[in-house]
Formats: sequence, structure tokens, C-alpha cells
Amino acid sequence: MKQIFLSNLFKMKNTSINKLIFLLPIISVMLSLLFSSLGGESILRLTAETTVNQWGVIWINAIIAVNSGLLNKLELDSNKYSIYLSRNVDLKKVEYTRVLLVAFISLFTSIILCLMLIVLGIIIPTPSLTSMSRILVTIFLIWLTSLWQIPFTLWLSRKTNLYVTIIINTILPLIIGTSTSLLDRWYLFPYDWSLKLLEPMTKMRINGIPFGDGYVSDYSIVLISLCLGIALFTLLTKLSAISFKKQVK
Repeated sequence: MKQIFLSNLFKMKNTSINKLIFLLPIISVMLSLLFSSLGGESILRLTAETTVNQWGVIWINAIIAVNSGLLNKLELDSNKYSIYLSRNVDLKKVEYTRVLLVAFISLFTSIILCLMLIVLGIIIPTPSLTSMSRILVTIFLIWLTSLWQIPFTLWLSRKTNLYVTIIINTILPLIIGTSTSLLDRWYLFPYDWSLKLLEPMTKMRINGIPFGDGYVSDYSIVLISLCLGIALFTLLTKLSAISFKKQVK
């Protein structure tokens, strides 16, 4: 598995994904900083919260979709997975390694965002509604509750292509997820798991508007999101491995 991991990592090393690892966090922070600065000093203090909000709604989904779709595209363009058949390796383990690789890249990108927000917090007085440590924990929680998207987008990109995968994995949470997260049964839509936990962690609504002074954080939302996210990730990873084995053979 280590050789497969390093081999796939090397393939992606020579692509635009290296730039995106740094570019997407920069875009996220700069957009939040731009819009917050237009609202005056009080809104500028919410830059960290706004950045994390956008990260959960848009950017983490885009990162996972791009990485998954690009990984499949590279292998299809190079050898159409024939290299795995020639080596007589366990195809399920290959898919597990691919899932691990995309998870690693998305985690590394999240760490880059954390470092940028720490530096930003030194320059301007942000965050305002919560602490920097909670902001960093929230980014990690977003990553954990979004892991289920990795086997899903790996499977989807094999069945369709890179572009369809990116569109679906960004449009669904942006258009549908932001609406269904307001419902009582938000937990029925997987994309809402990383969105809903933003409320107790950042004390800000999905639409970017802070809660009032009387708001009390409900941390059961975080626990529910984590449990559902990890359970679905485990299930979809196994199903994706089975699908990958059948398709490659």
C-alpha cells in the first residue's frame, strides 16, 4: 500500500494540484477579508469566522472533488488501471490507498488554511465571536465530517468525469445544503453535517449572519455530525473498493 500511495502521490505532484493546495486557502481568506473589510471594523473582526463558513460550504467540497477526479483522470489517461492488474495486487487495497491519499491532501490543505488564519489573527483582531483555537478545531471537524465525500467522488468520477464530479460536489452543498441545513431533519442530507456544526462552533449562521447575544451553542450537533460522517465514510469506502475491483477487472 505504501508503494501505491507514493506512486499516486508522485503522479499528482506534477499536476496543478500542487498550486491548488495553496491557492484555494488563499482565495478563501482573501474573499472573506475583502467582503468583511467592506462592512467596517466590526465586520472585519469576523473574517476568521467568515472564512471557516465559506470553507465548509464551498472550498472543502471543491478540494475533495478536484483531487478525486484528477486522480482517476491521471490513471485513465496513463494506463487505465492496467498497472494494478499486471502487479497482481489487491484492488480493494488500491482503492483504500487512493482514499487515504485524497484524505491526506485535503488535510494538508486544511492545515495550510489554519496557518494562514493564525497569521491573519496576528495582523487583525480576528476572530471575534469565538477563539482562534475553536476556529482551528472547526476546520479539523469540517475535514472529518467531509471524508465521506472522498469514496463518493472517486466512484462518481469513474462513472462520469472530472468536471461532472466537481459540479455535483460543489453545487449540492452550496444550493441544496445551505437550505436543508435550516430544517429540523438536517441530518438526513450528508452535506449538511459539515455545515451544521459551524453554528455551535463559530456562533454564526450558514448565511454568515452572527447569532444574537442570547445564543447557546448546541454541541450535540457536532457529535451527531461526527458520528454520521465517520459511519458513512466507512460504509462508502468499502462500497467504493468493491466497485473499483469490479470495474477494473
